[in-house]
Amino acid sequence: MSTAKVMISIPQPFLKKVDQAAQEDHRSRSEFFREAVRLYLHVRAAQRRPIDDPQVQQAVALMDQLASQDRPVPDWDVVRAVRDERERDGSR
Repeated sequence: MSTAKVMISIPQPFLKKVDQAAQEDHRSRSEFFREAVRLYLHVRAAQRRPIDDPQVQQAVALMDQLASQDRPVPDWDVVRAVRDERERDGSR
């Protein structure tokens, strides 16, 4: 994996805490920051809700629109439809 160097500015007291924690973990400063960023990105991704995705919002809006339409639903046997489809595919 290729790497890139970045320059960041942080207060000196904070840097001392970082260096102390890195030393306690037997890591370099770079390793410490890499792991901190990895953890942050993991937590951030876990906090995202599906509804925050624009594609999901679009799908929900379409479902709401379809649900609001007053259309008669024909009698449909879902179990029979699944069995018929499986028979056509040769599945169980």
